[in-house]
Amino acid sequence: MASRRLLIAAFLFAFIVGSIRADERFNTENFEVIAPTKKLAEQFGRYAEQYRRDKAMEWLGDEMPRWAERCPLIVEINPRKTGGATTFTFGRRGGISSQDMKIWGEAQQLLESVLPHEVTHTVLAHHFGKPVPRWADEGGSVLSENDAERLEHDIRCREFLNANRGIPLKHLFPMKEYPKDTPVLYAQGFSVTNYLVEQGGGGTKGRQQLLAFLETGTAKEGRNWDAAVKKHYGFDGVEDLQEKWIDSLRTPPVAKSKDKGREKTREAVATSAGSSKGTDIRSTASHGVPQLEPPVASAIRASGSFDSERRSQKPIWTAPAPPSDFAAPKLLPPEIGARR
Repeated sequence: MASRRLLIAAFLFAFIVGSIRADERFNTENFEVIAPTKKLAEQFGRYAEQYRRDKAMEWLGDEMPRWAERCPLIVEINPRKTGGATTFTFGRRGGISSQDMKIWGEAQQLLESVLPHEVTHTVLAHHFGKPVPRWADEGGSVLSENDAERLEHDIRCREFLNANRGIPLKHLFPMKEYPKDTPVLYAQGFSVTNYLVEQGGGGTKGRQQLLAFLETGTAKEGRNWDAAVKKHYGFDGVEDLQEKWIDSLRTPPVAKSKDKGREKTREAVATSAGSSKGTDIRSTASHGVPQLEPPVASAIRASGSFDSERRSQKPIWTAPAPPSDFAAPKLLPPEIGARR
């Protein structure tokens, strides 16, 4: 009997706490924030509005109009895992009919990286009024994260390439679903997006040129990428762009740090053991696989759901001969997984 009372009491306590948690809300002009405390709800609401203005200015050169309905933003403080998800419903004639956002993780990380990442999704969706190519949607959103996160994605992309996990751009660009190897899409999407933004002049100018490139590339049912590359960046098609992008990865990424108020830079070179020189970067590559040194090379090999290409596919380009003990990285056609 006593145990039954304790069970009932525990249930009631959980119900009451859950009810209190659900009631901690704060409304801004464009967001309805639900968070564990009123203070957090207000803080995340103000940050969300600020990021909404800032990211719209960075990408579009102007603020977005007020949304017809507030976007629900659920904030879950969780020190063990970090992430976010933004869901859109697009109208048949274009435009967004509904959207909602949920983020979870440690509060500071949410404010510095996860929230601006998710808000950037809303800016891109608002601009196109339809689903954005996966690589650019995630890559452009990673651009909004803090320096440490961007550096990590940069290094991870190089590691994925060297571990033969890269995706050829001819497969990456038209991709509508997440591949099974989702981390590759995030890291490579960021690397290619960042490269194209810089090719377009950087800043808002480079971002707007990327948006124009995406608009052209998604024409003709998403089969216009070669023409888009030539029109907006002057490369001789997607394969030429791929070669130039990979060649740019020969230069190691640079981490920024502050020392006594003065900003310094240092090279961040990931090693095969998964550590790094000058910064703490998590490695995902297998031990013993060459990382940033020797320089990244490239070849194509088919795999996964592209079995029909396996016997006929050839390297897109021949890199300078690497040392005999260097396993050249390869870009792999993706295995498409469930939508996330």
